[in-house]
Amino acid sequence: MPRGHPGEVKALDKLLCPVMSVDDKYRTLYAALMGVFKEVAEFAQQADMPRDAVQGVVNAALHGAGVSAGIRLKRVYRLGDTVEDAVKMLVLFNNEAMAYLPKMKQIYGEIGKNEGMLIVKNDPWYDWYFKDLGIDCAQTCGSFEFPGLLSVLSPDLKVTVVRARPRGDDICSFRITKGKA
Repeated sequence: MPRGHPGEVKALDKLLCPVMSVDDKYRTLYAALMGVFKEVAEFAQQADMPRDAVQGVVNAALHGAGVSAGIRLKRVYRLGDTVEDAVKMLVLFNNEAMAYLPKMKQIYGEIGKNEGMLIVKNDPWYDWYFKDLGIDCAQTCGSFEFPGLLSVLSPDLKVTVVRARPRGDDICSFRITKGKA
């Protein structure tokens, strides 16, 4: 074959991927995931979907993320269907979700006799992603993402939003209970 012919096979130089730490991989994948949520919401808005439909798209996406993360967290941390383990799962999930910004976001849980609480201080998600998009992240977290996450432990675990940044509060807090609706 003449040199430079379209069917000619040429050997290429190898290009090796630079070594990435687990932390670098995590940050990259997390940034990609957040970008997906933001792009989906912006696409829905630009498609002139009604506001409640845009909210619904984001709710569905984060519900799916919650269920997927819940499956892994349940297995890795051997969590059961108790309120205490539900709060542990929420703390683990929220710490993983913003682990690369530990000074910005403080997350902790509290356990009582029949209920637990998740407290999230300084969460930048609302300011970075949802506020400008008009997304009610209190609805998303309280009715879709966190219930999706906990559904892998038990369908009887309930999440109630107590305080939320979109409602004007300075923190977000969620009550976790167990019992049939």
